[in-house]
Amino acid sequence: MTALGEALAAERPAIGRALWAGALVSVSTVGLASTSAWLIVRASERPAILSLTVPMGLVQLFALAKAAGRYLERTATHRAALSVMGRVRASVARRLEPLVPAGLGPDSASVVDLAVRDVDRVQDLLTAVAAPLAAGVAGSLVAAMVSGVVVPGAALALAVAVAASLAFALLGARWAAPSETSFDEARAALVALVAEVARDPEGVATGEGLALATGRLDALETERDRARARASRVRGLVAGLVSACSGLGAAMALVVTATARHGHLAAAIVAVPVVTTLAAIELVGGLGPAMTGWRSDRAAMQRLEALGERVAPVAEVDGPRRDLRGAVRATHLRVAQNGRDALTDASLELAPGEVVVIRGPSGAGKTTLAWALAKLVDPTGGRVSLAENDYAELSSATVRRAVGYVDDAPYVFATTLAGNLRVVAPDATDDELLEAIEAVGLSALLEPAGLARELGGASLGLSGGERTRLGVARALLAKWPIVVLDEPTEGLDAVAASRVLTAITSRADGAVIISHREGDGVVATRVVELVAGRVVR
Repeated sequence: MTALGEALAAERPAIGRALWAGALVSVSTVGLASTSAWLIVRASERPAILSLTVPMGLVQLFALAKAAGRYLERTATHRAALSVMGRVRASVARRLEPLVPAGLGPDSASVVDLAVRDVDRVQDLLTAVAAPLAAGVAGSLVAAMVSGVVVPGAALALAVAVAASLAFALLGARWAAPSETSFDEARAALVALVAEVARDPEGVATGEGLALATGRLDALETERDRARARASRVRGLVAGLVSACSGLGAAMALVVTATARHGHLAAAIVAVPVVTTLAAIELVGGLGPAMTGWRSDRAAMQRLEALGERVAPVAEVDGPRRDLRGAVRATHLRVAQNGRDALTDASLELAPGEVVVIRGPSGAGKTTLAWALAKLVDPTGGRVSLAENDYAELSSATVRRAVGYVDDAPYVFATTLAGNLRVVAPDATDDELLEAIEAVGLSALLEPAGLARELGGASLGLSGGERTRLGVARALLAKWPIVVLDEPTEGLDAVAASRVLTAITSRADGAVIISHREGDGVVATRVVELVAGRVVR
């Protein structure tokens, strides 16, 4: 069963209560409209006040029921949506955990950020899709029954008007789908472009690189704006067509009712089918945005399920967690990534007390080697060992207690600065957090709210250099004996880079630093170069 299916099954009673509350609102809306029409027309005839007791009582009843139902609907729907979203979030987190970062590729932070947004769409699935759909169906059925009791022909007119409104709503969702897809693709491409520039800022420092990036940015923004405008035009057209259906339906109901009267139908009842038709179509009119939202929600759910189908890059080993300390050694290592050998024959040893800096051209396999050393990806050949124990025989938890990894784009959670640091050290004191922040030169983040400062998601809140230093601060708090860092000085000036490297080397027993900066070699006990998947020196 899918993550969403499991969550919906677990929260079925709460969802049922929410949908029944929505149906109560719809029924009360139709009942209030019908009885109000009856009361207004009957009162215009100036009858004895006692003859208005029944319609007045019904109006009050339906008004109170609608108010109570609306309160119940809002609270029950959002409670159910939040509960389902929490279950889906937990399920997705369990599926993502073994994939990060090697199973998600070089832009793992962006993939996680997209997954977080997709999980948030679950709330829209219940509040903006399921609830309007239930309300529209319940309201239409009740309205048809009321109209049918008064004038059978009016029920047919209502059914035609509702069917036409639904047809336009569904067609509108289909017409808007290409524009919605184009908008999502353009937005995703914009995020990818920003991530690309953040990874290689020097690539856009030149006039040619800057012009190319600016041109791509302008083109993507233009396509995004055009897609949004096309979708808005479709939604406006559908809204107009639904309004036309409402008017035509009311006119048909009026004609049918007036024709059926012939003196035996009370004048006060004539307005009931007309107003009931208007109320029903108003409820159905909310299905257009709901259907459009459903397409986006379904795409989000499909992306989440696709994540669950990815194969974990590490085959987990059952066994107790052990505390091991010693040298990390890779021997004739070969690792396949995306159908090709990212590493072909790489050998490297890191003894306690050593700091090894790895250099090499883009695509040489530096990040893959870092993943292999931290047991984030299984080798397809050769071996990696910790204190002479083969990684293939050690659980991931055992290896990662001794060997920590800092990504080149650490994920920033949408929580406080303290919360982002305590991800790796839940029991760390405020003083320890402040010490780590000071060590990596992030004291500016303490303004104005200190450790309570709210940070954004993976794409918001921090610059590339600040995100990198946040990852290093986490490594200091985790107190890994050996730490593997992927471009820890990227985006930093010489002073900030020196401070970060000093913080790392002064606290860890050993470190592997992937870097293309010449100045980073000053902290190294050994500098090696990786070329085409091989360590050459």
